[in-house]
Amino acid sequence: MNRKPERLKGVVIPSITPVNERDEVDQDAFGRVLRRLIAAGVNGIFVGGSAGEGPLLTGPEWRRMVETAHAVVGDQLPLLGGVMDTSTRRVLEKIGILREIGYRYAVLTPTFYQSTPNGSEHLRLFAAAMEAAGDMEIVAYNIPGCTGSVLAVDTVCELARRGWIRCCKDSSGDLPHVMELIRRGKDLGLSVLAGDEKTSGDALLSGANGIIPVCGNYEPETFLSLYNAGANGDHAGVAKQMARVAELRNALVLAGPCWLTGIKYAVSLLGLGSGAIVSPLEPVTDDQRIIIRKFVGAGSQQPAEETR
Repeated sequence: MNRKPERLKGVVIPSITPVNERDEVDQDAFGRVLRRLIAAGVNGIFVGGSAGEGPLLTGPEWRRMVETAHAVVGDQLPLLGGVMDTSTRRVLEKIGILREIGYRYAVLTPTFYQSTPNGSEHLRLFAAAMEAAGDMEIVAYNIPGCTGSVLAVDTVCELARRGWIRCCKDSSGDLPHVMELIRRGKDLGLSVLAGDEKTSGDALLSGANGIIPVCGNYEPETFLSLYNAGANGDHAGVAKQMARVAELRNALVLAGPCWLTGIKYAVSLLGLGSGAIVSPLEPVTDDQRIIIRKFVGAGSQQPAEETR
């Protein structure tokens, strides 16, 4: 790899990972999920993140996931691989695997379980990741709801100033934080991708370079329209698409105890995977099934026969 990866922008979907009842990656279903997103015209795909349950998979299944994704996506569009883990050494092992496979982007959060609240800890982690990444690009990922640590604006800007990152995904849901990151990162050439759906419209109108929406697994077209409206400063268009985003979130994300379960189940009703979720996450409930089947049946998508 000797050419610089393209700067990330637009709609990058954090792909789900279909699995079977033994938490093994369903390669066939996963491939069809990815090909559907490519056909929809998304600007990039992120595998192995929170939506992809990357940190929950065993080592062999994580590798199967990233190998399958690279075989399907290749160089058709930017493919990001999540390398988040509980220690620096574990992160570096994953970066090495992505390099071996041929990935050009690795997405990294602060390590978790043992919380790392200090900016110095984050800089130490990213320094080691940069050394291991070689020609790969590291994408910073702020998701305090999962890691228990916040990547502060000061830290992210310092990472950009040192030339260690050119992009940050922010899923904090803290709009003032995101707006400050956009403002201060602009002069540093930092691309900011908003990962929190409920604030994604405001983030785009504030200058975010793109969005990473989990509901895009089910309905990518809505988020492509949202991005285009935001990029054009079309406030009415953003409001229209955000109304649909609210419907998607209410029906799929907020319908049950686990935010990801509804997404995977809805996608399974399109004939893509079983809807199973990695243990110990809460499976879809009977009440949630009713809500989602009604929602999918009322939409333009044609539901397939449910598999259990």
